Amino acid sequence: MKLTSSAPMPQVAGVTHHRIAVGDLDMHVAEAGAGTPVVLLHGSPQHWYEWQRVVPALSVDHRLLMPDLRGAGWTDGPGSGFDLDTQVHDVLGLLDAMGLDRPVLVTHDYSAIIGWRIAFDHAERIAGLVALGAGHPWLRPTLAMLPMVPKLWFQPVLAVPGLGPLAARSGRQGTVRYMLDWPEPTFDEAERQAYLAVWREPQHARGLSGIYRRLILPAMARLSRGEYDGRHLSVPTRAVLAGKDPVVTEQTLGRWRGTADDLRISTAAGAGHYIAGDRPDAVAAAVRELTAVR
Repeated sequence: MKLTSSAPMPQVAGVTHHRIAVGDLDMHVAEAGAGTPVVLLHGSPQHWYEWQRVVPALSVDHRLLMPDLRGAGWTDGPGSGFDLDTQVHDVLGLLDAMGLDRPVLVTHDYSAIIGWRIAFDHAERIAGLVALGAGHPWLRPTLAMLPMVPKLWFQPVLAVPGLGPLAARSGRQGTVRYMLDWPEPTFDEAERQAYLAVWREPQHARGLSGIYRRLILPAMARLSRGEYDGRHLSVPTRAVLAGKDPVVTEQTLGRWRGTADDLRISTAAGAGHYIAGDRPDAVAAAVRELTAVR
């Protein structure tokens, strides 16, 4: 397999790797298991390896497809296309290229933005959605969230052209290390290095900057203005919150400003931001709830 990154590929038992042409994008996809298809989209600053601890629990009876999103991991790091519409197109194109008929979609962190758009605008393409750490799509900023704003300093820093890529790849990569260890360490040093190594490469450092500038910050602004207010969520959805999140809890999510056929919210006790690392069992349980009724 030709790699677009020279960073060492992490090894996980039972996982194979493929390159899939999606339009003009050369995507890397890690795959494990067989059975009901599940597509798992990573967050930032991670890549497919985010799901390493979930693989043993789900691959026994599920086909797990773990792509690297545009600009991340071993997928191309082009100079453009980091906006939401293009990234949604990438994911739907991947489903077409791999012949996937209505898989369950799992998202975390910024990929939740992609997941909500697919669930609302392309509901016929997926059988269910597991949204890790995302609450519900009608979430609004609250006063309780204000103390968290200074801790998210890395977002505007990474979004700045020139400065963002430099912060991602230079020296000990303190910005990315901060992100990986927030709000408390989840990974050992070998796991940290599996993520850090990719962002040291110039094209991927530029990609990380583009993700924040073109996707994350604009999408957060749209959500705060009520992007999905009044809309109906028909896709069966399981939202799993981090038990150690001091702000976004089942009690503080706020009222729904739309409707849903089957949206259930739970909390993974003891999990920090990186829920798949801290509580892979909770992720597996949420997926199984949805695949059991297919």
